[in-house]
Amino acid sequence: MTRAEDRQAVDYNPASPSVKQDPAAWFAALRETDPVHHFRVPPEELALASANPFTGEMVDEYWSVLRHRDVTYMLQNPHIFSSAQGPAPQRMAPFVEGGVLIIADDPAHIRQRRLVAKAFTPRSVEVLAPTIQRIVDEIIDEHAGLGSMEVLSALGLPMAIRTIAGILGLPEERNEDFQRWGNAVVVTLSGDPESVQIGAVEIPALFAYVQSLIDATRAGELDSVGVSPQGVLAGLVLAEDDGNRLTDEEIRWICLQLITAGYETTSTATANGVYLLLSHPEQRALFERTDESGVKLATEEILRFMAPLEGLFRTANHDVEISGCPIPHNAKVRAVYASANRDPEVFTDPESFRIDRDPSELRAHLAFGIGAHNCMGAALARTELRIVLETLFRRLPGLELDPPKPAVRQTSLLINGYGEVHVRWDPARVRPSSRISSG
Repeated sequence: MTRAEDRQAVDYNPASPSVKQDPAAWFAALRETDPVHHFRVPPEELALASANPFTGEMVDEYWSVLRHRDVTYMLQNPHIFSSAQGPAPQRMAPFVEGGVLIIADDPAHIRQRRLVAKAFTPRSVEVLAPTIQRIVDEIIDEHAGLGSMEVLSALGLPMAIRTIAGILGLPEERNEDFQRWGNAVVVTLSGDPESVQIGAVEIPALFAYVQSLIDATRAGELDSVGVSPQGVLAGLVLAEDDGNRLTDEEIRWICLQLITAGYETTSTATANGVYLLLSHPEQRALFERTDESGVKLATEEILRFMAPLEGLFRTANHDVEISGCPIPHNAKVRAVYASANRDPEVFTDPESFRIDRDPSELRAHLAFGIGAHNCMGAALARTELRIVLETLFRRLPGLELDPPKPAVRQTSLLINGYGEVHVRWDPARVRPSSRISSG
């Protein structure tokens, strides 16, 4: 390596606020010089993370896998790279025997996934499209006369939480509570004392509420608590798998994971998509005159170019080597989706944002993972992102970034993209709502 390249590898701290401002620049250099990057956690970061009672024991080192082929290898070999210690740089103890979904290996993972995944099939999501459209239009109607908003908090988060709460079959009047609880789970992972305190209050409150719904469902009193019999929660309570039922604790943790995943990933993707289209005028113009198939391709390019999850962790079940780098047994290893999606071995001109990119390339992006633990909610996230972007740009002509309020990048290690995107428009030009195809 050259001196500059060597410094890039040595200085790379995945969680550094300065790195998080432009992680793609670091990924480009590291894929060439250090594609499996070994990182020792600084003592001050280690102490802060280890003080968080919700996230488990923080590791003092981990490896980041940056090339597409190596990330694919990791994700397609769960017998080598386990999910049982969680998707973060902590060793999370199983919440229940065998773990739950994203923090579980087979057989527990596949048993739970079978019971949940049917709510997120493309066919199930297609039925939901009119509801998502209604939610998006209602939110835009609420803000249309204001002439400005912050995309993540005003649109992305409410849309995502209302949608996932509806899928779970939870009462709409508790949507504000679900948003507060989802936010508490996400910020708690950051490890700072204030966030941990928030989690100490809100996570038990979420569990207590979900347990009250479980109890009412088991007693056949769904109407009394406003739970839909067609929702995922009721289905989990009543479902059997080879004569076995999920425990209440499993159901509580499944609900927490679904609320958190639906809340964070889709809302960040929404903010990313709006920012990318508004900051690339030629792509925005192409987006506004494209057809439905073009909108779908644009959605995939947004997910490729700025994957909302920067990456998730696995744990090595034994000594293993990736691209010549030895990784020891029980090491935490990060599959960096956001880097894999910019790999020039797979994508032509990967640092360019182009919504007319070849569909065969877009099918290779890893924004939702691949393999046994690929994101169950991928079809839902795609549909939400497609509907919200098409509706926003159709109904708010002249939409633009708000110059006095620059966009703000996320600083969480696991999240990639924008935490604030401020936009403005002329209220006199707002167009009325209308249905789009649910295809």
